Amino acid sequence: MAAERRWIFLITVVVFLVGSTIYVLRQPLEFETSALVRVTTPPLPREFAVQLRWGEDFWRSPDLAVQVAKEIKISGEPEETWPVVSWLYQNLKIKETDGLVTLQLRGGFAQNVVRDALAAYIEEASAKLKRDLRAALERESQRLSELQQTLENYRQQVIQALTARLAERKALLQAQKASIEKELQELLKSRQMRVSEQGATLESWYYRHALESRLRRLESVERELDLLGAKGMSAFESEYQRVRELEGRIAALAQAQVEARPLAEGFEPVELVTPAQLPQGPVGPDRAQTILWGTGIGVIVGVLVAAFSPRRREPSKP
Repeated sequence: MAAERRWIFLITVVVFLVGSTIYVLRQPLEFETSALVRVTTPPLPREFAVQLRWGEDFWRSPDLAVQVAKEIKISGEPEETWPVVSWLYQNLKIKETDGLVTLQLRGGFAQNVVRDALAAYIEEASAKLKRDLRAALERESQRLSELQQTLENYRQQVIQALTARLAERKALLQAQKASIEKELQELLKSRQMRVSEQGATLESWYYRHALESRLRRLESVERELDLLGAKGMSAFESEYQRVRELEGRIAALAQAQVEARPLAEGFEPVELVTPAQLPQGPVGPDRAQTILWGTGIGVIVGVLVAAFSPRRREPSKP
């Protein structure tokens, strides 16, 4: 009986050994390649509030995998691109450090296919980054244009208010000037009458004081009129300061859009530091380890089968 159990054990082990060997020999060879890229953000003007998130989530975008699966043409059937998408999504390893991104791709395809797939993935990622950047800059430029128009409308309103205030102030000063000149004429006429009637002198203190007071007022009014005529709205310094601030803000927005336009057209966000290389040899599968695992499992199963196999009764002797 012991010999029978040994045979059961040996047969079980051999079956698992042969099965694991056949299985591992049928598995395709796996090749691995890697590439190193540097991702940089454009030097945007501070007026552009653009949020660019180009982390691992971007590199694992399903859109990239789908597009690359179509480009490398592992299979001619469109419905068969999904296994390739799954391969790219699951087997692409990404490591990001200080703006440097290391990409490793491993798969059971031909060496050139693995290399071309990673190269196509990086190329498509670079194109998508440029599209995303261009779209973000266009949206932000549109926002700044609308803000610029809003500020310009507000500036026009402030200018109109200052223009009306300037005209009102000039009219008031002109009325004051006319009133003072009339008072001077009446004062001089009254003084002439007093000189003829009473023989009073022109140096009389009361009339001299009244004359000088009106002359000072007239001089002040004329000086302010001259100032308003020379400076216009800028004579109202505190209010006109707001106009200058608006003009500066509008000019800054226009300059920011000019500076950002070349970035949307020619900026390269991805720099290929080390391109994907053709793998020199397979990295998997580990056939020896798989066979050893299969043999080990066969030993365990063989022991169990031999231990619990029903015993065969020996025929009784007559």
